[in-house]
Amino acid sequence: MVPGGRGRHWLERHRQGVVYALIAVVLVVAIVAATVGGLRLHHAVLVERQTLRTQQLDAAVLELQMDAGNPERLQRARTAADAAFASLAAHDAAEGRRLHAAYTAYVQAPASQPRLDTLESDIQAEAAREARQMRVANPAARSALIVAAVMAALLVALLAWQFDLARRAGRIDRDHAARAEELIRLRDEFVAVISHELRTPMTSIIGYLELIAEGDAGPLTAEQRAYLGVVQRSSDRLVELVDELLLVAEAGRGQLTLDLVEVDTAALVTDAVTAARPAADNREIVLRVEPGNAGSLRGDAKRLGQMLDNLVSNAVKFTPSGGRVTVRAERIDGTVVFEVADTGDGIPAEDREHLFDAFFRSHSANARAVPGTGLGLTITKAIVDAHGGTIELHSAPGSGTTFRVFIPAGV
Repeated sequence: MVPGGRGRHWLERHRQGVVYALIAVVLVVAIVAATVGGLRLHHAVLVERQTLRTQQLDAAVLELQMDAGNPERLQRARTAADAAFASLAAHDAAEGRRLHAAYTAYVQAPASQPRLDTLESDIQAEAAREARQMRVANPAARSALIVAAVMAALLVALLAWQFDLARRAGRIDRDHAARAEELIRLRDEFVAVISHELRTPMTSIIGYLELIAEGDAGPLTAEQRAYLGVVQRSSDRLVELVDELLLVAEAGRGQLTLDLVEVDTAALVTDAVTAARPAADNREIVLRVEPGNAGSLRGDAKRLGQMLDNLVSNAVKFTPSGGRVTVRAERIDGTVVFEVADTGDGIPAEDREHLFDAFFRSHSANARAVPGTGLGLTITKAIVDAHGGTIELHSAPGSGTTFRVFIPAGV
């Protein structure tokens, strides 16, 4: 019992180090797998194209044999065959060398059946060799890309776990402001670096998955397409998570850039409610828009839409079946006020202080296994701050929650 107890105590003391080591290992495996998958897929594409050139040479040789008795057509066929052979040799010198002797002998006497048989045999041997390479390259590429996608998903999970451990271990000490600020800065830098490192392999993964789905690497069975669809959806979700991490890091450095245009607030509210409607209907939640006279404001339409989507989707997530979520926008003295109110269980007082912290998950979210990364409200507040606005929260256990966002209209 003692050795086991010591092992557990050692793990408790060094848990952060173990998590960092796992993150490093998973990151290396993801990058290596993505690189290997990309290289193998690239090789498969090259082999497939060379196979087409081999087939083109075979067709040109057969046409040359058919035109052997017509001098005028024979010259054109000879020119076409020479061009096909030159293209084949230019892209694969080794194959060109293997076929050169038989090809040269045949074109000197295109009516010779033995020479034609020898050349055809050599061409078929090359085609068979390329087919064997394709049978090896495609499955290897798919396997490597799937491993890379799984490793990327595991990396995101480890990052979330690491930050949760850091918070529980007291790494961010709110009684020491200077230490807290330094840790937050380091965390944001770490998230930014990891996110940028993830984006490169994820871009490669998605690009090559699209090539496979389009059939560039060969035909797929229905079962393979189903598996590939799962990988593509997971990859898209990972890209969304990486984008959220990058946005949080950008906002933490005070560098959140906005594309300011005149924004129709009624359209923002309608789009957010429309996006959340399927989830609300599935849980029998009444989702409605109350009329308002907010008009338009000057802001970033994409970011403001993201802000409102986060608030509405959160309200739907935390409202029990049969509840109600109300969305409203109105103008008050040159300020546009967005309001999202629900009839959920409310937010406990101990959670409100940390509600806008990155990766924070409330007790009720964990207890009810509500999906999420703990970044939605962090991103929402960053967008509101970038527009020079403020966000208010009114909630009490059992009485629902209301978020109000105040954005200067600016128009």
